[in-house]
Parts: sequence; structure tokens; C-alpha cells
Amino acid sequence: MAGFTGLREFLALLEQEGELARVGVPVALDQELGAVCVHSLRHAGPALLFQQPGGQDIPILVNLLATRRRYGLALGCAPDQAQHEWNRRVARPLPPVLVERGPCQEVVLRGDDADLTRFPVPTWNALDGGPYLTLSCHITRDPASGARNAAIYRNQVHDRRTLGLLAGPFAHIMLQRRAAPNEPFPVAIAMGTDPRVPMAASVPVPFGTDELAVAGALRGAPLELVRCQTVPLEVPADAEVVIEGEVRPTERREEGPFGEYTGHYGGPRLPRPTIHVTAVTHRRDPILHLAYQGAPPHETDVLTAVGKEAELLRQISLPGVRAVHYTEGGGGVLHVVAAVDKAYEGYGKMVGMAIFGAPAGRSVKQVVVVDADVDPFDALAVEWAIATRVQPHRDIEILRELPGSSIDPSLPLAEQTRSARTSKIVIDATRYDAASFPPVCQPAAEALDRVERDWARYEIPVALGRGRQR
Repeated sequence: MAGFTGLREFLALLEQEGELARVGVPVALDQELGAVCVHSLRHAGPALLFQQPGGQDIPILVNLLATRRRYGLALGCAPDQAQHEWNRRVARPLPPVLVERGPCQEVVLRGDDADLTRFPVPTWNALDGGPYLTLSCHITRDPASGARNAAIYRNQVHDRRTLGLLAGPFAHIMLQRRAAPNEPFPVAIAMGTDPRVPMAASVPVPFGTDELAVAGALRGAPLELVRCQTVPLEVPADAEVVIEGEVRPTERREEGPFGEYTGHYGGPRLPRPTIHVTAVTHRRDPILHLAYQGAPPHETDVLTAVGKEAELLRQISLPGVRAVHYTEGGGGVLHVVAAVDKAYEGYGKMVGMAIFGAPAGRSVKQVVVVDADVDPFDALAVEWAIATRVQPHRDIEILRELPGSSIDPSLPLAEQTRSARTSKIVIDATRYDAASFPPVCQPAAEALDRVERDWARYEIPVALGRGRQR
């Protein structure tokens, strides 16, 4: 178990590790805060705690898990072991437990007092349709099975008591209402929870799996939940802020545009479902935990990617899959590189098809399969494999009419607003006829190992190498 409990202890750990910066000067909510995030992300900066956002006294926390090092700190493991540590832990889900009270309800605001505008919500990018909450863990319950779902969706703040909601047709929040798609249903939005909660909620685990039990497994102890004040749901007791309300699918308001993980605006401005707020509860001194979205790099590159990588390794039954990587350039969603021990010709394509068929691979649009001698986290090595081991007529397959992401900007508008069907590509960049393939040219392994071991004696400064997970 990682040595912390809850968000605030994790922030203390990050500060101790030099991975948290406190921004003490006032920062404007209209794009200045977003611009600071972009600059910091591009330089692999620390998590940021804005202490006076918009001149207000409710801090905003961003970029919390935007590097694999911080993700590894949350799991108590080395960055390159995160996907394996995820699978080791979630093999034993820990269902949450109900408690009588928690700090998330130190302040309770109902009805007209439940005013969303009292929180400093940023307008992140230049063309955003308004202020957005961006790391909102939506907790709902399937009316037929009773199964709980927790997932991350964006929320435009329309007014004091109304939020927008964008969820694609394959999102679990929609699938669990499939028997009555137009009926209102309760929702609770938890923000500023133990970081293992958004880690679990941002990963497409199989439908019907309780993400809060997955979060319990990740933290090594069951989550404590409290009953909501106005809806029949339960939320993490140590959350910073909770918004209770009702999703009204047929009561729509213009939502968007919003700069998404693709680096483009995700979905045109359209009438979308609303959430009518019935209560807001929070700690006496809450922290508003959000995430910047826009052109990579950004937090989605890591927050969603690591868990998806782990789920792919667990869900694919083919042997010899060494590692998988959801790339930064693909926003942690659209592109995957898989390193395999190739069993026979055509095996790379089989692995690619298996990734498309896994629940964690539904949104993947491009798969590159490489041999085990290629580091899937090293973009240069992957490009080298594609350039030198691929014959396009033999090694590339294009599939059509498969489920994709509704906010993929390359889709025609009709598909973005309907079923999000897309074409997909598998690039088999493994060596063809490996026994006769020209060998890789480099010094012998003993020489390389000896030089690495004795590197200090050469007195040559070296930066962080390619392929290493920062």
C-alpha cells in the first residue's frame, strides 16, 4: 500500500518529493490559469496548487498525475512498473464501506444556497464555451442491476444550479440507462478525492464493475463512503467537494465548445443533457481539484493511459505481450504501441485486433505492434521500427465502421453526434521472417553494460534518455 491516505496526505508526499509547486500570486481564471498549466506541462513541471485563483480563497489543484513519476508515487512503485502494479492490486477489488459522516459534508448547501458560482471555475482555452469543471467523478447507479458506476466527464457551469454534461453513446453512464434513456436519474459528482479514485474512474473497466472497489484495491484499503444529502447515492467521505443533482437527458442546453485531450475542440456546440443541482457539500476549507485539457502533453496522457495499459494487459489473452503504451501524442486515448514476443507471421496483427476488441481498447484508433527489442515508450525507436520493418502492402490493415471516440475531430460531424463509428489501423512493425532479417547494429551487450556502469569516469553530462518514463 502506498504510504498515504487521501488527497491531502498525497500532496504532502509530493511536496516532500519536490513534485508540488504552490502558486501564491493571483491568477486570472480566464485563460491565464490555463496558460500557466500549458507552460508547466511542456516543461514536465510539478503539480500546481493555485492559492488565489481569480482572487478567491478556494485553491485550485491541477496537473496532479500528469507525469508517470507522480502516478508511480500514488501507487508506491517505480514509474515503469505502474501498469503491472495496477493489475497486481485490482486482482482483489475491495468494496467500499459506509460510514456515518465525513469531512466532505462539513458544509452543506441545499436548494438556492447550492450556488456553483461560489467556486473559482476556469475558462481554460481561448474558444471554450464557458467555465468548465474537468475532473468530475460522476457517481450513478444502474436502476435495473443496482451496480454503481464512477466515471470522469466534463461539466460546463451554465449557471448557479445547472451543469452541462457530455458523455458519448458508449459511456457507462449512458449504457446503464439504456432501458429508459430519457428518464431523469440521480448523480453525485465527487471532486478532490483520494487520487486512486480518479485513477480508477478514468479507466474503462468492464461494464458493471464498481470503480470504487477498484479504487479501494489500488489504495490497499476500502474507500469510506457517506450517504448523500438529497440523492440516493454514496460518495467518498474524504472528498473536497460534492455536487448532488439530477441528470435530465431531455432538458438540454447549448454546451461547448471545449478544448479536449485531442488538442482540438471536442464536439461542436450542441444542445446536451443538463444536471440540475440539488445540493453542494464540501470541507470547511475545500481544494478544487481540476485538470487542464488541450494539446498534449497533459494529464490525460497519464491519468487514463496507465490504467488502460494495465487493463489491456489483463484483458488480452494472447501470450507474449510484453508491454503496451498509450502515447502522449494520442492524448493517452487514441494510439497504442504494443511490444510482443512474435510467435509467428501475422501475430502482430492478431495482437492489434485483440486490442481493438478489449473494453480498454474501444477508443483506440491506431495500434503499432513492435518486437520485444523495441521500447514502446521510446517514440524514436517506434518510428525506427515502422521505417525499417514495415512493408505497407503487407503489414498495414485498415478496418472500417468500428466504435471510436465521439470527440475525435477527424470524424465527420454526423458520426461525432451519432454513433462515433471510425476506421482503425494496425501497423505490424515486427520483423518479417525474423531468422533472416538483418541484425541490429550496435556494440556488444557487455560493452554497453560496462560503459553504463562506469559512465561517471567519462565526465560527460547526460540528460534523461529517450524511452524512460518521467
